[in-house]
Amino acid sequence: MATSGRRWLAAGGVAALLLAGCDTAADPAPHDGAGSAASRTPSASPTPPAATAVPDAAPAADFCSVGQPASWQRALHGDRLPQRAGETLVVHAVGADGDTAVLDDRNGDGRTVVFWRDGRRTRVLTLAHPDTDQLYGAAFDGRYLVFSVSHNPNDLSAWTLYGWDSVTGGTPRRLAGNAVDTAGNPVPSPLLYPVVAAGVAAWTAGRADGTTALHRYSFATGTDEVVRAGHPGAPFLFDGDLVWPESPRPDALTELHAVRLADGAPARLPATLAAVRGPAFIVGTAGGVAAWVSADVRTLYAWRPGWRNPVRVRHVSTGRNVQWVRAAGPLVTWDDGTAQFAADLRTGAFTKLTPRYGYTEATGDALAVGYAPAAKGGATAAPSLVRVSELPPLPGCH
Repeated sequence: MATSGRRWLAAGGVAALLLAGCDTAADPAPHDGAGSAASRTPSASPTPPAATAVPDAAPAADFCSVGQPASWQRALHGDRLPQRAGETLVVHAVGADGDTAVLDDRNGDGRTVVFWRDGRRTRVLTLAHPDTDQLYGAAFDGRYLVFSVSHNPNDLSAWTLYGWDSVTGGTPRRLAGNAVDTAGNPVPSPLLYPVVAAGVAAWTAGRADGTTALHRYSFATGTDEVVRAGHPGAPFLFDGDLVWPESPRPDALTELHAVRLADGAPARLPATLAAVRGPAFIVGTAGGVAAWVSADVRTLYAWRPGWRNPVRVRHVSTGRNVQWVRAAGPLVTWDDGTAQFAADLRTGAFTKLTPRYGYTEATGDALAVGYAPAAKGGATAAPSLVRVSELPPLPGCH
């Protein structure tokens, strides 16, 4: 298994990921989401501040648990996206500047894809069938947004992929759609979570012959090329490269492969990443941090160039899973089926982010945290959007 992607209030396996709620304890923040996120001064650059740099020296293995600092609580509770009465906002991607989010906006009987930046909303797409259509995977590179819309909550093989230019606006461009078999049924695909950087998007889609293809699309030229055909899995980005897992033969653990995102030319992975086998979840950052989960979904590792070996961040007992990993600056976040957690690579400590369940999205200097509703069918607290650079290092405890 190898995947990298999005989930909603996860609590026990991929089959439950698409449910839009669960019985959980809510975060104590008000449901209208009123906070300071809409009025913060925009970042001058999407480049993460130096304060968020990952140290050259690796932290000790098996991170220790610490309580959530008061400064983190103030940031998470204060920097809420402005959620209106009767509305539910779910973050599907964030921008590296810490002031941008891509939202699934559910209000009454309608459902829209919304681009939120510096306190302003732009409606990107109104979903034609709000009962069955849903925003699924999304990614944003500072200008271009790519996102997938799933058309059947019971069959994720039916999808449409779109691209949108936040500078020119207008109607999003259809980039791709699911293939169908001889009977006209959607063919299986890896979970459709696209990536994008510097105006180049990539995704993996199933083909009618039972194989998959990794696509690389340039917004500048409008060209779509297949950079790998066979059985590539969902891609992720690492330090300027497009990386994907693929099994060398049936029933073998996946291995990682890479091309340069800029031109699709072959790229050589660092030896540490080349040695990874069968990651259940894996992510990378533009700054060169990688985090992944072991094939048995119980151990989380992190690594950056310069560290001799990967660091074991967290190992969970039988009955728990480490899943839905994210990374931004020195923070690595994950879900263990009960709540969201964040580890600080600067100090070797981790803390609990949500009371129960929820989700995270992270990139660059941005961390979004979503919260579960108070009860089944109840209102959902507005998600938080904070800058990683505004969160002091977690206290060390080794």
